[in-house]
Amino acid sequence: MSIFDETLHIALVIPHLGGGGAERTVLRLARGLIERGHAVDILIFNSVDTLADEIPAGARQFVLDHDQSSFLDRLHLAQHFGFVSLRLLRKQLVRDARAVAKYINEEEPDCIVPSLPKAKLATMLAPCFTTLPPPPIVPIVHSVMNNRRKFRKLYSVLLPFADHIISVSNGVADDIAVVCKIPRERITRIYNPVVDTIIDEQAHAAPAHPWLDDGSPVILAAGRLARVKDFPTLLLAFRKVSRSHRVRLIILGEGSWRRRLERMTRKMGLEEIVSFPGWVTNPYAFMSRASVFVLSSKFEGLGNVLIEALACGCPCISTNCPSGPAEILCDGKVGPLVPVGNASELAAGMEQLLVSPPSRRILLSRASEFSFDTSVDQYERILVDLVRERRQS
Repeated sequence: MSIFDETLHIALVIPHLGGGGAERTVLRLARGLIERGHAVDILIFNSVDTLADEIPAGARQFVLDHDQSSFLDRLHLAQHFGFVSLRLLRKQLVRDARAVAKYINEEEPDCIVPSLPKAKLATMLAPCFTTLPPPPIVPIVHSVMNNRRKFRKLYSVLLPFADHIISVSNGVADDIAVVCKIPRERITRIYNPVVDTIIDEQAHAAPAHPWLDDGSPVILAAGRLARVKDFPTLLLAFRKVSRSHRVRLIILGEGSWRRRLERMTRKMGLEEIVSFPGWVTNPYAFMSRASVFVLSSKFEGLGNVLIEALACGCPCISTNCPSGPAEILCDGKVGPLVPVGNASELAAGMEQLLVSPPSRRILLSRASEFSFDTSVDQYERILVDLVRERRQS
């Protein structure tokens, strides 16, 4: 239950409920806020619903209606925000902004919390189309700005208008402050609500893969099959490891790079010891039985999967990418950190963990610092304080 007297009507905005870490974070946050007595709406722009079964009981889901936008709408926005380029104000973005504004006018939430670029930008533009005073807007930034060239200009114009900003890691917070020229005190780092009893419960379930039952070491990776996750470097590293160790590799997830990665696997002659099961509803059953978990990304915001693997007692290795993995792995004290794109270093680190893994106690202790309750409590305090301040003004 909430430690505060009042309950809030909170809107969480995200483009869709596909199977990414940010989407899972939003649904966990929704569950935590509902458990504390708040009313929560989940707003999405399209009906991709891989995670539909994880929508918490009590949450209302809105698939936003899209009004038409005009050139005058875009000109109005450009003038309001200091003649930001009309080229950046795409018609779809303006339609999304109008859809959020319509929701605000009809449902009158106490505060609104958008996640991921499309939702954040549309929500920050929405007050230009509301007939009511907009509620406090508190965007969550999940990734570093320097790797979002497409959105960087709009972010730098729009984010300073936010009532407060939440970042998922210290590295992301520092990056926002520099790129968007926002005082650091207007940005609060809150780690994602990752570790709770659900992970432990699902970790004990039977895994949906035969390789996890035969006792042979399995190296595991999970994430969107996309360029940013750099699975080609992982495959190169795994080939080196497989020459001296009897191991297999499982990569969980779906994405546009699936065929490319499968083709690379065949060319390397690894198809008998590399598996791409696709999207799985319970990755924790895999993590609890794997010998090593690998994050090979070029960049991250935090790296939820690393925390989840630690919570399952799985030894972890990661690239030292911006930003998050170094924070999670305590600068290499909890698990090796290797340079981005370096297959030799990644292979050496994987071999190190296969031969001499850290104690399970160390892994679980570190994971516990990213608890669900701690994160939700921090979100609740910020949102309640902002709403109180707005009501008193």
